[in-house]
Amino acid sequence: MKYRTVRVLVLVLGSVCTVGAQAVGPQERPFDPLRQITTGFPKSIELKNKGKLLEFCPDNTCHGFVAKGGVAVTTLKDSAYLYVYFFSDYTYLEDWRATDGARSTAERVLSKPDYRSCKKDTSRESARCVLLDLAHSGRIKLIFVRYDEGQRNVVPEDLATEIADKASAPNQ
Repeated sequence: MKYRTVRVLVLVLGSVCTVGAQAVGPQERPFDPLRQITTGFPKSIELKNKGKLLEFCPDNTCHGFVAKGGVAVTTLKDSAYLYVYFFSDYTYLEDWRATDGARSTAERVLSKPDYRSCKKDTSRESARCVLLDLAHSGRIKLIFVRYDEGQRNVVPEDLATEIADKASAPNQ
């Protein structure tokens, strides 16, 4: 009886210590697709207005993404990534888009359960579906921002028009 009790206690304590060690160990950083953009374009992304505005500015012009209401920062980041990867017309994105990291990050974003209803024949069509859904519901808006002579100039853009079938980005 004593032997069995001691054995059970050792097993239980061993399990508790193992679970505790795993919980205290190094934490994996959550997935953030924008880290992939900043590997190719350092200091080009800025999150503003308490996570409701994201600007991608590789030069003095920017794609801006404005989140409305209860849109999560992760959704804002996902939509910015999908737009930049699949639809942005910045010419210096071509080499970055060709990297395995950029491509796999786009696939990882599109594979999220939130976007399951947008499975299409190509990744580009899936991304278009996700962005149109967010735009039509009014949750994400696209703006064009230019920083010129110390001033910030903003022009609203129509996301649906901007992601119309353009040939400037990967089709996959």
